[in-house]
Amino acid sequence: MRRISTRIGDRIWTFLPLLLLTGLVVFIGADLGNNPSPGDDIEEINDLLDDFEEAYSNEHLNDLRLLFFSDAVIAMDGEEGTRQTICSLEEWLTATQENTFAMNEYISDTLSDREITVYRNIAYAVCNYTYIDDTNIGRGVDIFTFMKMRDRWRIVSLQFTGDEEVRD
Repeated sequence: MRRISTRIGDRIWTFLPLLLLTGLVVFIGADLGNNPSPGDDIEEINDLLDDFEEAYSNEHLNDLRLLFFSDAVIAMDGEEGTRQTICSLEEWLTATQENTFAMNEYISDTLSDREITVYRNIAYAVCNYTYIDDTNIGRGVDIFTFMKMRDRWRIVSLQFTGDEEVRD
């Protein structure tokens, strides 16, 4: 009887590690299948930047607001580097409404030369922008910082240079 128990015990100890290893491989394989590739993240961030362009150009403050975390920070290096401003998302949206949207019938904000870098759930993008309104044309650089929470990328911060007037 003792000899039978030992053989059964030996078989259990032989197969238990194989069973655990198989379970681990299945678990990891299932988990890897759910994680997007970095290319997917870059595509999602590009879509978010497209949404930013569209919301800003069409003066849709609520659509802009949804692209950011509520505690987002906006930083501007204006007037050829002589005046820096840092404000909350709501302060920036209010100032944008009062000083930009309310004063212009036409606004276009285009982001070009996008360079996007992703580190797991954190990313940043550096873009050139061209801003056009009723009377001005400006160009500069936007730097966006993003974080992915609950499978959704949102903007944590936006830093931009002040418009450098273009005379065409």
